Amino acid sequence: MDRERFLICALDRRLIKLPAGQLEILQIAPSEKGLSKRLSQAGNLIKADFEPGRYGPDTVKIDLMDMRRTSDLDIVVLSHVMEHVPDDRHVFRQLWSSLKPRGQVWIQVPLIYRQTIEATPSMSLSERDERFGGSDHVRAYGPDIKERIEDAGFTVTRINSDRIPAADRDRLGLLSDTLFVAERPE
Repeated sequence: MDRERFLICALDRRLIKLPAGQLEILQIAPSEKGLSKRLSQAGNLIKADFEPGRYGPDTVKIDLMDMRRTSDLDIVVLSHVMEHVPDDRHVFRQLWSSLKPRGQVWIQVPLIYRQTIEATPSMSLSERDERFGGSDHVRAYGPDIKERIEDAGFTVTRINSDRIPAADRDRLGLLSDTLFVAERPE
C-alpha cells in the first residue's frame, strides 16, 4: 500500500525518529505486513484491532474507546483508523494515557476537506460513502486534525510526503500523503 511505503520511507529517511532501546509498539488494524515486519525489528510489536479475526491469529482485540492501558507504550501506529472511531477526541485522550513520556502516536488519515466534517445520525451509509470515502467512516478530516490531536495534550509534527525527493516518490509510487506524529511530552 502507498501509505505503508510512505511510513517505511519516512523511517528510512529518519523523518520519524524511533526512540532508543527495546520498544513497546501497538499497531492498530495491521494490514500493512511490511510495516509490521519493520516495527517488530524495533521491539515488541502488539498487533490489534476491534475485529482481530480480519488480520490473523497473532492479532488481539482492542477497543480504542476503552484501552485500559496506562503509560506502557512507546509507539502506537494508526493508519487510516481514526475516521472509523465514534469519538476521536476521546481516543486521542486514551492514547495519551497509554503512552510513556515521549511516546509517539503515528496517525495517517485521508485528508479530504479544509475542515473536519462529522457524520450526523441521520446520514445514510451511501451518503457517508459519497462524502467521507467509505460507508463505515464517521468523519472526513481536514488539516484541523492537528488541533484535535493537540487538544489531548500532544505535541504534533506534520510530515508530508513531499519531504521525500520526487525521484524516490516516483520510484516508490508514493502519492501525496501526510503523517501526523503526536508525542506525549515528558
